[in-house]
Amino acid sequence: MRLIEIFYSMQGEGPAMGRPATFVRLADCNLRCEGCDTDKEPTRTIALSALLEEIRLLGHRVVITGGEPTLQMAELSELISALKCMCKEIHIETNGTNPIDAAILEKIHYAVVSPKRGSNFHLDYWADKANVHLKFVLGTAAWCWTSEQLEELVSGLDRERVWIMAYGTDQDMRGARVAWDLALRLGVNYSDRLHIRLRRR
Repeated sequence: MRLIEIFYSMQGEGPAMGRPATFVRLADCNLRCEGCDTDKEPTRTIALSALLEEIRLLGHRVVITGGEPTLQMAELSELISALKCMCKEIHIETNGTNPIDAAILEKIHYAVVSPKRGSNFHLDYWADKANVHLKFVLGTAAWCWTSEQLEELVSGLDRERVWIMAYGTDQDMRGARVAWDLALRLGVNYSDRLHIRLRRR
């Protein structure tokens, strides 16, 4: 697999916010979102057996992120199946442009789908899956959502599984109050970015 890094930390955003996890950050993405530094990160190729050995030594919860993990779908499916056999709690973060096979998706505790505005994401596919949470980033960047767009999108979704998060890489998270107020008004979940606020990874 093409890998950027493995590290142990706290989940800083979304439904598992504040929980410790092993992060497996896979390389490559099919989108080029303004402000993303994935392409600038060094990568390495690692065999599945070696990757599993590194993960085995760390915690119970594993978050597979990127980049975009579904670009390595065959290897990703093998990784998820192997982690399930190891009794790991598996989370995945994806932009939603590539559906994950139902049999693999069932092995995942939380799939956090963060659709980017203007991308070819499959909202209808993801919306009815009980273990899928939809995280929309509010902001002024071209790939972020506006308040008006989110009001329309959220209207037909299970609001218990919808999260609104402000875009930001600065410690003060200037858009957080607007995201908080919008989430409260729409009756959905607010996600902070604790790792950004606390300057942690």
